[in-house]
Formats: sequence, C-alpha cells, structure tokens
Amino acid sequence: MTTISRLTLAAMAVALSQVALAGGPSVAPTNPAPAHKLQGYSGYELKALTVDSTVGDKKNLDKVVSKVDESLHQNVDPILANWNGTPDASNAQKLVIEPHLTDLHKPSGATRFFAGAMAGDGYIKVKVVITEQPSGKVVAEPEFYRRANAVAGAWTMGAHDNAMLEKIAALVGGYLNANYSEAVGGATGYEP
Repeated sequence: MTTISRLTLAAMAVALSQVALAGGPSVAPTNPAPAHKLQGYSGYELKALTVDSTVGDKKNLDKVVSKVDESLHQNVDPILANWNGTPDASNAQKLVIEPHLTDLHKPSGATRFFAGAMAGDGYIKVKVVITEQPSGKVVAEPEFYRRANAVAGAWTMGAHDNAMLEKIAALVGGYLNANYSEAVGGATGYEP
C-alpha cells in the first residue's frame, strides 16, 4: 500500500466515524402521503394563495403573493384540467387545493443590489391543504419550502430569489402528480 492510499483510507475512516457520531447522513424530509390517492373525484379546484397573518407586512408582499399564485396556477392548472377531463361520476366529492403562505423572506431586487448577501438567505414556506368538499375531510396537508442562497441571490441580482418563487410551485405540482394514482407522499424542498 502506498502512503497516499493509506492516507486516503485513514481520511475515509475519520469521515465515516464522524457521520456515524452525528447520527448518520442527513436526509431531506419528505411530505407524508395523503390519506388515499387523489384520483377518483368528481372535480378538482385550486384556490388562490392566502397569506398567514404571521408573515406580517413585508416589503413587496403583494408582488411576491401575485408571483407565487401565478406560478401555482401555471404549474397546477394543467394538471387539474387533465384530471377534470376524466371525472368520477360515482363520487360526489370534489378535491379543493388551498395553498397558504406561512413564512417568507424575499429580499427585493433593490435590497439585493445594495446589500447583496448581507440581506440574508431568501426563503418561502407554503402549506397546502387538500380537502374533500362538501364533506370537509382533509386528505393531505403537505408543506413545501424553498431557500435562495444569499450569495447566489447577490451574484444574480435577485434572480435566484425570484426562482425560488417558481420552484415552490413546481414542488406543489410534483406532489399532486405523484399522488394521483397512488398515495406516496413527496419532496418538501427542505435541504439537509
């Protein structure tokens, strides 16, 4: 064995022991599966994005809500149009999908320009309540999160921050698609 390979093996052993001491490798959490598959309803509807009162009065909140709502409709409306094309007449219940913005830090473009990375990481959290109507039975309550790195946000003059608003909508669409014919859960967007 050469000196380099012994050092490499020693470094790998140290790294593995640190992972074991830390409780193993970190894994991104996943959203739980809905109570059952989302297929088999008489109709599907996406409600407008609502905002939690704890989000407060943030600068440009109206623009952010508008952008997220627009992105949600761009991602989810085609899915629901497809599902509504083959309704299940034997089930009187319809599924209502209600997205709710629960947490947000999205630096404006001007803030990114002047403060750069010092404006901090951007982040957004959206909880989606999927309910049968008119029964009111909650089928699923997945929660989605996206983060925009402060340095990347600074380098891109806020484009990275804006992208997280579109990516959160893609996560919602992905969850719905994945759980249509089988209840399997899905990604949250949290990073370990």
